[in-house]
Amino acid sequence: MKITIVGAGNAGCAQAFKFTEVGHEVTLLKTSNSLHEENFEKIVQNGGIWAIDHTENDKRSFQKLKLITRNVKLALSEAELIVILTQSLQHQDIANNISPFISDTTKMILLIPGNLGSLFFRSKLKSRNIILSEGESTPFDARIIEPGLVNILYKNVRNALSFMPSNKRDDGLTIAEKLVDTYKYFRKNIIETLLHNPNLVVHTVGTIMSASRIENMCGEFWMYRESFSPSIWNIINKLDEEKNSIIELFGGEKISYLDACKFRNESDLNKNSLEVFKSYANDGGPKGPSTLYTRYILEDVAVELCMLSSLGKKFMIETPICDALVTMASALVQKDFFKEGRSLKTFELEEYSCKELIELLNN
Repeated sequence: MKITIVGAGNAGCAQAFKFTEVGHEVTLLKTSNSLHEENFEKIVQNGGIWAIDHTENDKRSFQKLKLITRNVKLALSEAELIVILTQSLQHQDIANNISPFISDTTKMILLIPGNLGSLFFRSKLKSRNIILSEGESTPFDARIIEPGLVNILYKNVRNALSFMPSNKRDDGLTIAEKLVDTYKYFRKNIIETLLHNPNLVVHTVGTIMSASRIENMCGEFWMYRESFSPSIWNIINKLDEEKNSIIELFGGEKISYLDACKFRNESDLNKNSLEVFKSYANDGGPKGPSTLYTRYILEDVAVELCMLSSLGKKFMIETPICDALVTMASALVQKDFFKEGRSLKTFELEEYSCKELIELLNN
């Protein structure tokens, strides 16, 4: 396929490398002028991306991309698939900026993480016959370790997607399976994808409840290894109950964070879910964050927890743990996430009845 990836950070570079490796023509589009500038200039100079790939016995190799650019019109002119791999805080701006240039060749737009961002595209594309899809996490996790070089850490065992309209699910999965063999699973709707995003739980709880240690460790904090004591799992279990109440209301499957983690990362589903998490934490869990001004709060609280809270209020489902986490995060970084964060109002859906909302997001 001819694929355009929007976002030239850790995720964008890793997926661009891997999708090119299996034979796709990949264009990498950078839409910002802030993060990863030095890396972008280096891959433009090289014409592609170097990677150390731990999913392939630490192989170091180079993949030449079709195009690396900031030119939106040029990047999208032939794209059959557009993959949005930016922070979800940018979804609305990206929808506004790229929608006028999406050509008739485009069959699907995939957002990872989704976080309901496909609703921005639906309002822009309207009657266009384009499948919208959302994912919870990228197939390949990676970190840029120096300009032009990405460290590909691991490959998920399974990845699930949701689709709008829902009757295009089979067509959407057929497209996604061409990217990577882990795309064989689907979620009922984009609400289920939003609330099974692992970052909603692990990033937010792990960061908020470890705030003082993060600030004192000067970059030597290992969240997955250090944050999750038995009492913290009590908090996560309560948060799971809150998100699963809304998932169930929309017809999705209730899954705990730990079981969802095992589904993505472990081939043997008979293993104990907590032991799977501990194994990941000890063997492959990355460092960080090194500051509270991190996407773990600025994105994952502002978008995912705030959206959970908004849905809870709409459907009269109490979310005290979620709301407490948003309140604490707001105090920690001196922001009002309840005011600034993503909500039904963001999508102009606050006036929909509960029945109308369920029907809208299930179709």
